Amino acid sequence: GLDTKVKAIIKSVKKAKAGDYENRIEIKGNDEFAVLGNELNELCIIQLKTEEMRRRFVSDASHELHTPLASIKLLSDSILQTPDMGPENIKEFLLDINNEIDRLTRISGKLLQITRFDDLEGKTSLTPLDLKPIIDEVCRMLKPFAAATNRKIRCELAPDCIVSANFDLVYQIFYNLIENALKYGGENRTVYVYLYKRDGQAVVIVDDEGEGIPEDDLLKIFDRFYRVDKARSRTTGGTGLGLSIVKSAVHHCNGTVEAQNRKSGGARFIVKFPLH
Repeated sequence: GLDTKVKAIIKSVKKAKAGDYENRIEIKGNDEFAVLGNELNELCIIQLKTEEMRRRFVSDASHELHTPLASIKLLSDSILQTPDMGPENIKEFLLDINNEIDRLTRISGKLLQITRFDDLEGKTSLTPLDLKPIIDEVCRMLKPFAAATNRKIRCELAPDCIVSANFDLVYQIFYNLIENALKYGGENRTVYVYLYKRDGQAVVIVDDEGEGIPEDDLLKIFDRFYRVDKARSRTTGGTGLGLSIVKSAVHHCNGTVEAQNRKSGGARFIVKFPLH
Protein backbone atom coordinates (compact mmCIF):
# COMPACT_ATOMS: atom_id res chain seq x y z
CA GLY A 1 0.00 0.00 0.00
CA LEU A 2 0.82 3.67 0.14
CA ASP A 3 2.42 3.43 3.59
CA THR A 4 4.75 0.61 2.42
CA LYS A 5 5.92 2.67 -0.59
CA VAL A 6 6.67 5.73 1.55
CA LYS A 7 8.61 3.61 4.06
CA ALA A 8 10.62 1.98 1.24
CA ILE A 9 11.55 5.40 -0.19
CA ILE A 10 12.53 6.78 3.25
CA LYS A 11 14.65 3.67 3.91
CA SER A 12 16.41 4.05 0.55
CA VAL A 13 17.04 7.79 1.14
CA LYS A 14 18.59 7.00 4.55
CA LYS A 15 20.89 4.41 2.98
CA ALA A 16 21.99 6.89 0.30
CA LYS A 17 22.55 9.54 2.98
CA ALA A 18 24.83 7.06 4.81
CA GLY A 19 26.88 6.59 1.62
CA ASP A 20 25.34 3.34 0.38
CA TYR A 21 24.83 4.26 -3.29
CA GLU A 22 24.53 0.64 -4.40
CA ASN A 23 21.10 0.22 -2.82
CA ARG A 24 18.18 0.13 -5.26
CA ILE A 25 14.49 0.56 -4.61
CA GLU A 26 11.75 -1.37 -6.44
CA ILE A 27 8.28 0.15 -6.51
CA LYS A 28 5.82 -1.41 -8.93
CA GLY A 29 3.27 0.56 -10.90
CA ASN A 30 3.25 3.90 -12.72
CA ASP A 31 2.26 6.28 -9.93
CA GLU A 32 4.30 9.17 -8.49
CA PHE A 33 6.00 6.88 -5.98
CA ALA A 34 7.26 4.58 -8.73
CA VAL A 35 8.63 7.62 -10.60
CA LEU A 36 10.23 8.90 -7.38
CA GLY A 37 11.78 5.48 -6.78
CA ASN A 38 13.28 5.40 -10.30
CA GLU A 39 14.65 8.93 -9.91
CA LEU A 40 16.23 7.94 -6.60
CA ASN A 41 17.86 4.91 -8.26
CA GLU A 42 19.24 7.14 -11.06
CA LEU A 43 20.61 9.57 -8.47
CA CYS A 44 22.36 6.71 -6.64
CA ILE A 45 23.92 5.46 -9.92
CA ILE A 46 25.24 8.96 -10.73
CA GLN A 47 26.55 9.41 -7.19
CA LEU A 48 28.24 5.98 -7.29
CA LYS A 49 30.02 6.89 -10.54
CA THR A 50 31.09 10.26 -9.11
CA GLU A 51 32.43 8.56 -5.99
CA GLU A 52 34.39 6.04 -8.07
CA MET A 53 35.85 8.86 -10.18
CA ARG A 54 36.80 10.78 -7.03
CA ARG A 55 38.52 7.73 -5.52
CA ARG A 56 40.40 7.03 -8.76
CA PHE A 57 41.41 10.68 -9.08
CA VAL A 58 42.78 10.81 -5.51
CA SER A 59 44.58 7.50 -6.04
CA ASP A 60 46.10 8.62 -9.35
CA ALA A 61 47.09 12.02 -7.95
CA SER A 62 48.77 10.36 -4.94
CA HIS A 63 50.63 7.99 -7.24
CA GLU A 64 51.78 10.78 -9.55
CA LEU A 65 53.02 12.91 -6.65
CA HIS A 66 54.67 9.94 -4.94
CA THR A 67 57.01 9.20 -7.86
CA PRO A 68 58.94 12.51 -7.91
CA LEU A 69 58.86 12.71 -4.10
CA ALA A 70 60.42 9.23 -3.85
CA SER A 71 63.11 10.28 -6.35
CA ILE A 72 63.90 13.47 -4.38
CA LYS A 73 64.14 11.44 -1.14
CA LEU A 74 66.46 8.87 -2.75
CA LEU A 75 68.72 11.51 -4.30
CA SER A 76 68.96 13.65 -1.16
CA ASP A 77 69.65 10.55 1.00
CA SER A 78 72.45 9.57 -1.39
CA ILE A 79 74.10 12.98 -0.94
CA LEU A 80 73.71 12.92 2.86
CA GLN A 81 74.97 9.33 3.22
CA THR A 82 78.02 9.80 0.97
CA PRO A 83 80.30 12.23 2.84
CA ASP A 84 83.12 11.97 0.28
CA MET A 85 80.90 12.60 -2.77
CA GLY A 86 82.65 14.88 -5.26
CA PRO A 87 81.29 18.32 -6.27
CA GLU A 88 80.47 17.10 -9.80
CA ASN A 89 78.34 14.23 -8.50
CA ILE A 90 76.63 16.50 -5.98
CA LYS A 91 75.85 18.98 -8.78
CA GLU A 92 74.43 16.16 -10.95
CA PHE A 93 72.23 14.88 -8.10
CA LEU A 94 71.01 18.41 -7.33
CA LEU A 95 70.14 18.89 -10.99
CA ASP A 96 68.06 15.68 -10.87
CA ILE A 97 66.36 16.92 -7.67
CA ASN A 98 65.65 20.23 -9.39
CA ASN A 99 64.06 18.41 -12.36
CA GLU A 100 61.83 16.38 -10.03
CA ILE A 101 60.76 19.57 -8.20
CA ASP A 102 59.86 21.09 -11.60
CA ARG A 103 57.79 17.99 -12.31
CA LEU A 104 56.01 18.30 -8.94
CA THR A 105 55.30 21.96 -9.71
CA ARG A 106 53.78 21.02 -13.10
CA ILE A 107 51.58 18.31 -11.58
CA SER A 108 50.32 20.48 -8.70
CA GLY A 109 49.71 23.40 -11.08
CA LYS A 110 47.62 21.26 -13.39
CA LEU A 111 45.72 19.72 -10.47
CA LEU A 112 44.82 23.23 -9.31
CA GLN A 113 43.75 24.09 -12.85
CA ILE A 114 41.40 21.07 -12.99
CA THR A 115 39.94 22.00 -9.59
CA ARG A 116 39.36 25.53 -10.84
CA PHE A 117 37.55 24.20 -13.92
CA ASP A 118 35.38 21.95 -11.73
CA ASP A 119 34.51 24.98 -9.56
CA LEU A 120 33.63 26.99 -12.67
CA GLU A 121 30.70 24.68 -13.48
CA GLY A 122 27.96 26.97 -14.77
CA LYS A 123 29.85 30.12 -13.76
CA THR A 124 32.19 30.66 -16.73
CA SER A 125 31.69 34.07 -18.33
CA LEU A 126 31.46 33.60 -22.09
CA THR A 127 32.00 36.48 -24.52
CA PRO A 128 32.19 36.69 -28.33
CA LEU A 129 35.73 35.74 -29.42
CA ASP A 130 37.45 35.50 -32.79
CA LEU A 131 39.45 32.25 -32.72
CA LYS A 132 42.00 33.20 -35.40
CA PRO A 133 44.02 35.80 -33.41
CA ILE A 134 44.04 33.54 -30.33
CA ILE A 135 45.41 30.56 -32.28
CA ASP A 136 47.88 32.88 -34.06
CA GLU A 137 49.16 34.03 -30.66
CA VAL A 138 49.47 30.44 -29.36
CA CYS A 139 51.46 29.42 -32.46
CA ARG A 140 53.71 32.48 -32.10
CA MET A 141 54.41 31.57 -28.45
CA LEU A 142 55.20 27.94 -29.36
CA LYS A 143 57.40 28.64 -32.40
CA PRO A 144 60.65 28.92 -30.35
CA PHE A 145 59.87 25.55 -28.74
CA ALA A 146 59.17 24.08 -32.19
CA ALA A 147 62.41 25.51 -33.64
CA ALA A 148 64.46 24.18 -30.71
CA THR A 149 63.24 20.64 -31.45
CA ASN A 150 63.44 20.83 -35.28
CA ARG A 151 59.69 20.98 -35.74
CA LYS A 152 57.45 23.38 -37.68
CA ILE A 153 53.94 24.76 -37.26
CA ARG A 154 51.80 25.42 -40.34
CA CYS A 155 48.49 27.28 -39.95
CA GLU A 156 45.52 27.70 -42.26
CA LEU A 157 43.09 29.86 -40.29
CA ALA A 158 39.84 31.31 -41.62
CA PRO A 159 38.91 34.82 -40.42
CA ASP A 160 35.73 35.79 -38.54
CA CYS A 161 35.17 32.47 -36.73
CA ILE A 162 33.36 34.11 -33.81
CA VAL A 163 32.29 31.90 -30.90
CA SER A 164 30.91 32.47 -27.40
CA ALA A 165 33.79 31.38 -25.18
CA ASN A 166 36.25 32.39 -22.46
CA PHE A 167 39.59 33.78 -23.67
CA ASP A 168 41.75 32.08 -21.02
CA LEU A 169 40.10 28.71 -21.57
CA VAL A 170 40.37 28.91 -25.38
CA TYR A 171 44.05 29.89 -25.11
CA GLN A 172 44.64 26.95 -22.74
CA ILE A 173 42.87 24.50 -25.08
CA PHE A 174 44.98 25.30 -28.13
CA TYR A 175 48.22 25.77 -26.22
CA ASN A 176 47.85 22.26 -24.79
CA LEU A 177 46.83 20.65 -28.09
CA ILE A 178 49.54 22.29 -30.23
CA GLU A 179 52.25 21.76 -27.58
CA ASN A 180 51.25 18.07 -27.38
CA ALA A 181 51.39 17.75 -31.17
CA LEU A 182 54.89 19.25 -31.16
CA LYS A 183 56.06 16.95 -28.35
CA TYR A 184 54.73 13.72 -29.84
CA GLY A 185 54.72 14.52 -33.56
CA GLY A 186 58.29 13.37 -34.20
CA GLU A 187 61.48 15.30 -34.95
CA ASN A 188 61.81 17.21 -38.23
CA ARG A 189 58.04 16.93 -38.64
CA THR A 190 55.30 19.52 -39.07
CA VAL A 191 52.22 20.26 -36.98
CA TYR A 192 49.24 21.55 -38.99
CA VAL A 193 46.52 23.74 -37.49
CA TYR A 194 43.30 24.41 -39.43
CA LEU A 195 40.37 26.70 -38.58
CA TYR A 196 37.18 26.92 -40.65
CA LYS A 197 33.38 27.19 -40.43
CA ARG A 198 31.04 24.28 -41.12
CA ASP A 199 27.37 23.59 -40.29
CA GLY A 200 27.06 26.52 -37.88
CA GLN A 201 30.24 25.58 -36.04
CA ALA A 202 33.81 26.80 -35.84
CA VAL A 203 36.05 23.76 -36.38
CA VAL A 204 39.71 23.60 -35.32
CA ILE A 205 41.89 20.66 -36.35
CA VAL A 206 45.37 20.00 -34.93
CA ASP A 207 47.31 17.36 -36.91
CA ASP A 208 50.71 15.87 -36.24
CA GLU A 209 52.93 13.46 -38.19
CA GLY A 210 53.83 11.18 -35.28
CA GLU A 211 52.99 7.55 -34.57
CA GLY A 212 49.32 8.22 -33.84
CA ILE A 213 47.31 6.89 -30.91
CA PRO A 214 46.70 3.14 -30.35
CA GLU A 215 43.03 2.31 -31.04
CA ASP A 216 42.48 1.06 -27.47
CA ASP A 217 43.64 4.42 -26.11
CA LEU A 218 41.50 6.71 -28.27
CA LEU A 219 38.48 6.66 -25.92
CA LYS A 220 40.59 6.99 -22.76
CA ILE A 221 42.94 9.72 -23.96
CA PHE A 222 40.97 12.51 -22.20
CA ASP A 223 40.82 10.70 -18.83
CA ARG A 224 42.71 12.32 -15.98
CA PHE A 225 46.27 10.99 -15.61
CA TYR A 226 45.87 8.71 -18.64
CA ARG A 227 49.04 8.46 -20.72
CA VAL A 228 49.51 6.40 -23.86
CA ASP A 229 53.23 5.89 -23.25
CA LYS A 230 54.25 6.49 -19.64
CA ALA A 231 57.98 6.15 -20.32
CA ARG A 232 57.84 8.66 -23.17
CA SER A 233 55.59 10.99 -21.15
CA ARG A 234 58.14 11.00 -18.36
CA THR A 235 60.97 12.04 -20.67
CA THR A 236 58.85 14.83 -22.17
CA GLY A 237 57.56 15.97 -18.78
CA GLY A 238 54.01 14.77 -19.42
CA THR A 239 51.64 14.55 -16.46
CA GLY A 240 48.66 12.89 -18.14
CA LEU A 241 46.55 15.93 -17.23
CA GLY A 242 46.86 18.14 -20.32
CA LEU A 243 44.10 16.53 -22.39
CA SER A 244 41.82 16.29 -19.35
CA ILE A 245 42.23 20.06 -18.94
CA VAL A 246 41.45 20.49 -22.66
CA LYS A 247 38.25 18.44 -22.32
CA SER A 248 37.08 20.43 -19.25
CA ALA A 249 37.85 23.77 -20.91
CA VAL A 250 36.07 22.81 -24.16
CA HIS A 251 33.05 21.62 -22.17
CA HIS A 252 32.84 24.96 -20.31
CA CYS A 253 32.78 26.77 -23.68
CA ASN A 254 29.91 24.52 -24.91
CA GLY A 255 32.16 22.78 -27.43
CA THR A 256 33.23 19.23 -28.23
CA VAL A 257 36.65 17.61 -28.66
CA GLU A 258 37.63 14.24 -30.11
CA ALA A 259 40.79 12.37 -31.02
CA GLN A 260 41.35 10.39 -34.22
CA ASN A 261 44.17 8.81 -36.18
CA ARG A 262 44.98 10.24 -39.60
CA LYS A 263 44.99 7.84 -42.54
CA SER A 264 48.38 9.20 -43.59
CA GLY A 265 49.76 8.64 -40.06
CA GLY A 266 49.77 10.78 -36.94
CA ALA A 267 47.12 11.99 -34.51
CA ARG A 268 44.28 14.43 -35.16
CA PHE A 269 42.36 16.44 -32.57
CA ILE A 270 39.11 18.10 -33.61
CA VAL A 271 37.54 20.89 -31.55
CA LYS A 272 34.13 22.32 -32.44
CA PHE A 273 32.35 25.37 -31.00
CA PRO A 274 28.91 26.70 -31.97
CA LEU A 275 29.31 29.94 -33.94
CA HIS A 276 28.21 33.05 -32.06
